Amino acid sequence: MIIGATKKAQPLFSALPIMEDKEYGRQFAQANPLFSWHANYINVNRKKVLILLNDLTYTIIILQDINAQKKKQLAELIPEAIRAAFEIAGISNEKTAEYLKVSGGIQVTNTSNRSVLGSVNLVAEELSTFRLNIHQTINRDVMVYYSDYIHMRLSKQGYRNSAEALQAALGGTLKWEEPVEAEAYIIEKKWDYRALSQVNVSELSEQQEEEYQSALLKNNQELLRAFKAYLTTGKGLGEKTVKRHIDQLDFYLNGYLAGYMYATPLKMEESPLDYLGYFYPHKYLMSSVTSLKKNASALKKFYQFLYEAGEITQDQRSDANEFIEAGLQMGEAYLLSTSDDEFW
Repeated sequence: MIIGATKKAQPLFSALPIMEDKEYGRQFAQANPLFSWHANYINVNRKKVLILLNDLTYTIIILQDINAQKKKQLAELIPEAIRAAFEIAGISNEKTAEYLKVSGGIQVTNTSNRSVLGSVNLVAEELSTFRLNIHQTINRDVMVYYSDYIHMRLSKQGYRNSAEALQAALGGTLKWEEPVEAEAYIIEKKWDYRALSQVNVSELSEQQEEEYQSALLKNNQELLRAFKAYLTTGKGLGEKTVKRHIDQLDFYLNGYLAGYMYATPLKMEESPLDYLGYFYPHKYLMSSVTSLKKNASALKKFYQFLYEAGEITQDQRSDANEFIEAGLQMGEAYLLSTSDDEFW
């Protein structure tokens, strides 16, 4: 059994084994969602309330007042809470014992499923409004409530609630599948900035400058197509997330690099710093701290893509990430210091 814990929650699991191979953990969770859980916590009256949600059935367990002593007992408390949750859902003791035996020992890794993590965070937000009996370690009352909770994802599969989904998942012989390592995604390169990167733009005539910019834009479109395929097929991101990243990179490549700096994405090493720290917050009318952070996230994925495509070195990728972080801090400071009506 693996638990994908948020960064905030991971210190609570310090007494449990950590899965060192994070990629294997992600693959295991995808292949075995019944034996994978996601976790986060909230503070209630200065006491930590731990929330675990099953990736497949959305079964929820609630462990309360996880202090230093109880952290050491999670290897026993989590199976005990699973027994309680399964009993609430009408699962027999024999089937629960089979599940725990097949699950094996608990290992902790990073989160790997955004949809499940989103549901965990929604539960956390809702729990913050409850009047919890914090003196119970396992909060059965809240678990009863959530066992009959309507999940949109489960309803699309024909289940009224997580209890029904759990009953169906445990209906047959239980076993977990060894994840099959996916073949490495091969990036198809149809762009070529080599000649463009050698051009001294200041020496170009007006016509040559137009031709140079046209060639830049053409290569940028090929780069964006490849980046979109990389995010979709290589990284498995959803359509909306991919569209947001592409829209942000379009403005970075074509609006900033090609239209403002007359540069290729391979030549301007400090461009993420200038873009996030100055150009985007000053020049884009709809800029905000939230949109700035989303741009920074897209840029990190973009420079990882360039690294995997063999266009930049590992050191250049590291430098780019440092420039992204520095630019984000500068841009955020500017946006927080200006009023809504102060723009160019």
